[in-house]
Amino acid sequence: MTDEELKQFKDALSITAVARSLGIDVVRGKCRCAFPSRHAHGDRTPSVSISEEKGYFRCWVCDDVRGDVISLVQRYKGCSFVEALNYLRETFPFLAPATKSTSAAKSTTSVKSTPTAKSSIGPYHNAAAQTPQEIYATEPMPMPESTTTEELVSEDERKKIILNFLKMLSPVDGTQAAAWLMGRRIFKPVWDKMLLRTIKDYGLLNNTLKGTYSMEVLQYVGLFNEKGNLKFYKHPLIFPYLDTQRRAFYFQSRALESSVIPKEMNLRGTVPYPYNMSALDEKPGWVYLCEGVVDTLTFLGQKIDAVGIPGVRSFKVEWLPLFKNKNVVLCMDKDNAGREATNYLQEVFGNAGIRTVVLGEGMEHLDSSIKEGEDVNDWFGGKR
Repeated sequence: MTDEELKQFKDALSITAVARSLGIDVVRGKCRCAFPSRHAHGDRTPSVSISEEKGYFRCWVCDDVRGDVISLVQRYKGCSFVEALNYLRETFPFLAPATKSTSAAKSTTSVKSTPTAKSSIGPYHNAAAQTPQEIYATEPMPMPESTTTEELVSEDERKKIILNFLKMLSPVDGTQAAAWLMGRRIFKPVWDKMLLRTIKDYGLLNNTLKGTYSMEVLQYVGLFNEKGNLKFYKHPLIFPYLDTQRRAFYFQSRALESSVIPKEMNLRGTVPYPYNMSALDEKPGWVYLCEGVVDTLTFLGQKIDAVGIPGVRSFKVEWLPLFKNKNVVLCMDKDNAGREATNYLQEVFGNAGIRTVVLGEGMEHLDSSIKEGEDVNDWFGGKR
């Protein structure tokens, strides 16, 4: 496996799925340490944070328990780098690149299993940018908003807080969010169906939440930042992820100004299921899988069944049963990242026996085809 193949392999892996394959119980991005004897009460309250978005894990007690998916396997199985890599290839064979030659295989096994160089920051690993020789990286994992190891609220209480927050928001009608959506050819019937909401009075909402819950709880559930304010000042458009009972315990927020980076913000924690999961009803038929909420809403406006994922790294293998009896149209963006995502998803669905086709494939010569750099919303005439 070449360095580039290794990078792509790690990018395709879900660190949460890898942890669970090791028998690790991951709840809301937290799990127990591999070395419970180092912790008071045997790490009864989990002290390891897992960032699905960054592909990192870190124990906030043990300085040497942190890294990427390969480091995770090494720590919890007590094995070498090469042994950890082989475990991942055997456990997730549909994500591993095919062996091209004997020499390529030899180059992989020649990698040292225990790196000796560490940065002054510590043994963090950036799975998206580094080589096997650089298993310890220099970019630190972001600090969590609350470093306490105690569970401040139960999972049920967390869900209630998120539901209550969403109830405090306003419908998008007559707001800047409505103008933004209409500029992308997404109209009121879709807003109402998907319960889109917006923050109309940031100051009032900020103060209301502070008067309702403690700051520690607001930061713990991911609504407030470390400075003690509601996070979504520049991202006022809220996309709730509705479950089959039209409840939402997770959401994504969107900036309306093109100069704001990043364009989207996700609620802290793991994405629980695809956006608009009600389309995954186990009835035989087709469903369009989109890269992002806006593209999903675009299809819904055309009365086409569609679901969305925030990005290819967010698709979870454990979601595959949700696609039972479905054929899937892959609708990734028309760029290099989108093509890589398409190849990955074709392999994942193919190994599960689920048929896929690629949106626009075979139509490249037509003037009406999706152009390079476009996404589904662009294709339907939406503004960038």
